[in-house]
Parts: sequence; C-alpha cells; structure tokens
Amino acid sequence: MPNTVTDIIDGIDQLDGKQTVGDVMSELEHRGTAPFLIVPPMLELSPAGAIPGLPSIIAAITALFAAQIAVGRPHLWVPHFLAKRPVPDGKLGQTLEFLRPLASWLDKRLTGQHLQFLVGDPARRMAAALVIALCVAVPPLEVVPGASSLPMIAILCVGLALLFRNGILMLLGCGASVAAIYVVTRLLT
Repeated sequence: MPNTVTDIIDGIDQLDGKQTVGDVMSELEHRGTAPFLIVPPMLELSPAGAIPGLPSIIAAITALFAAQIAVGRPHLWVPHFLAKRPVPDGKLGQTLEFLRPLASWLDKRLTGQHLQFLVGDPARRMAAALVIALCVAVPPLEVVPGASSLPMIAILCVGLALLFRNGILMLLGCGASVAAIYVVTRLLT
C-alpha cells in the first residue's frame, strides 16, 4: 500500500534540521489531503494534547484544512505566519515515536477498500463539513480533561477512511461524530 500512516510518520521523521510547519506540510502534500485530517488528531491524542489550549489550536488548524477540502482545493494553504513557525527541536521526534506503534497498528488493521461510495468526492466534501463541526466542538470540551479527544478520534477515523478509501471507517467516524456531538450538547445544557 503506497500510503500508510507509518509512511506519513516516516516522511515527517525524515525532515532534517529545523522543521517548520510549512516543511511538514510539504512532506504531507504529495500524499493528498487525507494526512491533513490524520496528523493533527494524532498530535492531539499524544501527550502533547494535554497542554491547555493546544487541542483548540489543533482543532482550528484542522478546521482550516477541512474547509479547503470541502470546497475541493487540491493543494491546501496555511497562513504564512503559521507555515514559517518552527517546530520545537526534539518535540516532533518525541511525538512521532509515541505515535509510531499506533500507526503500525492502524496500518495492519485498515487494509482493504470497502463501501467506496462513502469515500468518493461528494462524500469527501460532506465528511470535511462534518470535520468542521467536530472542530467547533473541541473548545467547549477542553474544560473536561481528555474530553476533547472524542471529536479528534472521530476526525482521525474520517481521515483514515479517506486515506485508505474505506467506507467502513467512514461509518465508524460518523458514529464517533454523533457521540462527540451528543457529549458536547450534554455538557452545554
């Protein structure tokens, strides 16, 4: 399989010297848009996601990517100030090493293309709109430790469904989305 989660992590890990957000984006871009819905949620699910405010920042960046996917942009854009922002030395490597076992596990279990109509272009755009809604749910959930991971898991499922062209994963992502939205409404009411 040419595009796997491990391939994505290995590609980012191969970046030499001081990396910027733009460098990481350049490494991901040739793999299509799906990695932009996989890497941010994986970062949020790592220990870095426990940093107060970081889940909301990750959600905002993910929403920016999802909005561009929803309108059908083939190449994703980030503001210049964000693209030039350096990734702290050592932090990227530590996070990638933490994520590597999860990536390997995902690669082994998510092979096979199923229910293709759920991952075609119209479905991809609708899924991107769903991701935006999930990103909006993250900031209110940050007040409960770990709760912001629920929408990020749903976003990760959607990204993996698009990467592996697996409609079963898309159904799983939609189910997780319903659960995340339910939790947000219960917390806010």
